[in-house]
Amino acid sequence: MSYRIYWRRNDGVSGHVWLSVGDMEALTGEMTLQGMPWPGSRLPEPGSDALLTADEVEETIAVARETPLGISDGQLWIDWLVFLEGATQNGGLLIRA
Repeated sequence: MSYRIYWRRNDGVSGHVWLSVGDMEALTGEMTLQGMPWPGSRLPEPGSDALLTADEVEETIAVARETPLGISDGQLWIDWLVFLEGATQNGGLLIRA
């Protein structure tokens, strides 16, 4: 299983990422360590979708630190924060499992 995550408004070229379960777990764990209000309980089951509003994403990244506390892949973390910032400008996120 993997997660396909899209900005709600994207052009098909930018505004999407594919994450393995391991990467999603690492990112979710880092967000938890940093006290970010990520609605991880809303991650979809296989074959379904979840929507996060731009406001929810903005609340999540408002307390983010650029330097990760626990994730070993610092570039993955920075790329994730940049992606989430884009989602705040593009209607939020659509997450497909």
